[in-house]
Amino acid sequence: MSDPDCAFCETKFASGLGRRLFRCRECGDFLQCEVCCLHHHRFSPLHFLEEWKQDHWEKTTLTKLGLIFQVGHEGRSCPSPALLVRRMVVVDTSGIHLIKYRFCKCERAAHANNLQQLLRTAWFPATITDPTTCATFRVLDLFRVLNVVGNVNAHDFVTSLERLSDATGVLPLPDRYKQFIRMAREYTFLQRVRRAARGNFPGGLAATKLGECMVMCWPCPHDGRNMPENWRDVDPKYRFLYMLLLAIDANFKMKNRIRKNERYDPSLGPGWGAFVEPSGYKKHLSTYVGEEDISTCIAFAALLQKDTRNTAGLRVSGVGGCVCARHECMRANGLGDLQKGERYANMDYIVMSALRGLSLTHLTLSYDIACQWKKNLATRMAKLPEGLQLLLDNFELQCGLPVWHASSHQEECRKDNSLSFLVGVGKTDGEGIERFWAAVNQVGYSTKESGLGTRADAVEDKIDAHNFLKNVGQGDALLRKLIIAVAERARQVESFKEVDSSVARDVRKAWLAQIDAYLADRTQPNPYASTKDDSQTEAQIRLVLKKEEEKDARSHGTPLQSTSATAFLVAGMQLEHTQRRIKAEVSGLALVTADRESKLHELRLSFFKKLRKFRDLQAIYMPGAIRAVQRDEASRDSDAEPIKAEFVKLWMPSELTAAQREVGIQRGLGEMEAKLREAQCSDALTLIRQRLHTKRHLIGCRDRYITGQNASTKARKLIDLVGDKANASAAKYRRAREALSVLKGEDYAPQFKVLKQEHMTLDGELMDEEVAQRQKLALAGVGKKGRLPRHQIGSTKKTLSWIWTVADVTLTEADEPALHEAVRVEWSTARARKVRWEEEVAMIREEMRRVLRYLEWQCSEWDARVAESMLADPSGTDPLEAGRRSYAVSQGILHRKIQTKFRVQWNQSLRTAATSVLASEAGAELNEFYGQGKHTWNLCTMSQQSPIE
Repeated sequence: MSDPDCAFCETKFASGLGRRLFRCRECGDFLQCEVCCLHHHRFSPLHFLEEWKQDHWEKTTLTKLGLIFQVGHEGRSCPSPALLVRRMVVVDTSGIHLIKYRFCKCERAAHANNLQQLLRTAWFPATITDPTTCATFRVLDLFRVLNVVGNVNAHDFVTSLERLSDATGVLPLPDRYKQFIRMAREYTFLQRVRRAARGNFPGGLAATKLGECMVMCWPCPHDGRNMPENWRDVDPKYRFLYMLLLAIDANFKMKNRIRKNERYDPSLGPGWGAFVEPSGYKKHLSTYVGEEDISTCIAFAALLQKDTRNTAGLRVSGVGGCVCARHECMRANGLGDLQKGERYANMDYIVMSALRGLSLTHLTLSYDIACQWKKNLATRMAKLPEGLQLLLDNFELQCGLPVWHASSHQEECRKDNSLSFLVGVGKTDGEGIERFWAAVNQVGYSTKESGLGTRADAVEDKIDAHNFLKNVGQGDALLRKLIIAVAERARQVESFKEVDSSVARDVRKAWLAQIDAYLADRTQPNPYASTKDDSQTEAQIRLVLKKEEEKDARSHGTPLQSTSATAFLVAGMQLEHTQRRIKAEVSGLALVTADRESKLHELRLSFFKKLRKFRDLQAIYMPGAIRAVQRDEASRDSDAEPIKAEFVKLWMPSELTAAQREVGIQRGLGEMEAKLREAQCSDALTLIRQRLHTKRHLIGCRDRYITGQNASTKARKLIDLVGDKANASAAKYRRAREALSVLKGEDYAPQFKVLKQEHMTLDGELMDEEVAQRQKLALAGVGKKGRLPRHQIGSTKKTLSWIWTVADVTLTEADEPALHEAVRVEWSTARARKVRWEEEVAMIREEMRRVLRYLEWQCSEWDARVAESMLADPSGTDPLEAGRRSYAVSQGILHRKIQTKFRVQWNQSLRTAATSVLASEAGAELNEFYGQGKHTWNLCTMSQQSPIE
């Protein structure tokens, strides 16, 4: 280092003069003399320095240089400082510092005691009397963010600061872990209550009521805040827009062990946020004796284990919670500790606490054991404290099963309680609380050994951050939801319109009447479930299949006796059927046995015998075809292997070109084949539907009654056999339709559409073997909860397959009752899907308006607090009122900025907004939909009346 100088006073540091040279990395990479370093750091006492020691830099501190920080004057000198120089350990983002300081004792001290002087320096003391440890506001803010976002615990955080201060352990650093925990807990609590405006109310913290410090969900309906004044007078068909949808569940990840210090660790704000008020909750549970609830549904694990979970050594076995089902925000007083499983006594209290003071008229609750929980609810309600007893007669209450959890329930229970069939829920899946648990579970792991109060405050802060982030993320979330919902609504409307047009008017009227009756009275027959007793025993189904095989064998063993043109065409169609049978046998041979090989040989031999007779008749009716056969034979390689029976081309009229049919076949033969093919299409569709219906019945029987590997394998083989029959009928249909299209053109019979594999579905078939096993695992309480595999189509985006309402095979009341029931159930379910998507679009648009209204209400509340502060201190001389007023102004500005951002996002055309989503997983479908420019209306308008589209 040659001839260095001070960056401030430019003093030279010539060798041998004894002047000390310093640098501070936090100030900048420049050199300072001792005098300038102390002078400039009187405002920044929490910097680490480095001193030049002839040939290296050595770490030092400002305290060693003699710096004494003056509190109360922002580092400037005090005319009358305290004589006592104190020592303080200060925890900051740069590390842990040991400093010297003095309090102010001049006239300023009359307006600020020692504690206030520290706080105005942005140092948070560990105690209120003679503190020796402080943490800066910025390090507490940093830890709070890292804790709620990155799940960083206090021990790791403090250890990181210690390493940052001295990684070698050479310098003696005081242990301030426990003090930091206390400071962080108090600081985050004060931040929450300040944001809840408790500092702006005359009564302060003492006047805080239950749930008042909770971050409320902006899109949910709140009477008096974000709902139109006349919402009660809205048309009944639109009342669902003002319905509250909540999800209930228990979480056994958030346990807490028994500790000795419970009495010394109370929560800082009991009942002010997410947790229920503890004293009333404990008093209620102390009167609880036991429950005797018999499940009439599948023994869902939560219900079975509600009184049998292992709670040894645990003070808390988990938590029960209540969140808004659509936006995943925890309700105020919607969280409570569980002592022994998911008991009704706990869950009832928690749910009713979350509903305290509710003034809405429509309520939907999603719960994975809703089918059992709703029973005797009114009776259990009477046992709750008077302030929590909800008058159920004042509400239109619906209870439903979450979409994915529903698969663990019996079919009747699933149909009766499915959210898909509840009016006004849109496409709410009810699983939001599971996503909520996934977001907050980490804090449960880190507080398992904590005291109850410490644990409660940590969980409160995590939920506080979660709710806030959910709220500020509604701009993007609601926008994306609406873009997807509008496109899906259009798809479902068009799909249902197409299949509904083929349903007879009187049948449709009867089905709609049944739906209306069921929605008005849930004791009426469920239109979404079959009411016919169509059950068949396994032996009966096997007998039917055996008779079909015998009939098929007789028909193919009968020689051709008729020489009519119709008989000739029928013979050709029978040969096609034999070829399909051979192909099915070949494709199904996992292991070629002598018996199977013999059967194949017999089928092929029978085919060639009948083919010779067919060719004789073909020479009479289709001489042009015989010439085509001869040309094929002549062009074949004589050394090649003979063509197998299943690949022989029959040269039916539909396999000739139009020119060949003009001169090479008997007049009218093509028309005759077209009529036969049309009938063949209709017959094949009927067979497909019958076999799909049988397959669904077998799947249901297997899921309900079959246990054991042998029985399951036997049932699986029978289901596969019926499925193979359906696939054979599908192959028959495809060939018949192909021939009909060649003979008459694609537009001749539009009711006979292209049959794809995904069209051959019925609701019950979604329960594959894996899902069925998960049902059984739910009974034992092990394994994952039943939910559809990722590769399957969920019920929310399914469309009714056209095969169930195709015009030429539409069933009437005189048709086979069970199949008629299947069509009715599929039609009713498709209609429900369409209605739910229409509701979803309307609900999202109303939620957008509610968010803007809630922000407007927030702004007006903060403006009112500013006005109150000005009335209390018109001269503006009171520093406390000045602080209150400043905070209220800043909060009002913040909420207006958020409102403006949302309004800009939503007041654009839907097509323009969709461009931001087109690259997502749903991009292809959305691009096709919005690329056509069908929708150009604005997403949302800020109006008191909610337009319904």
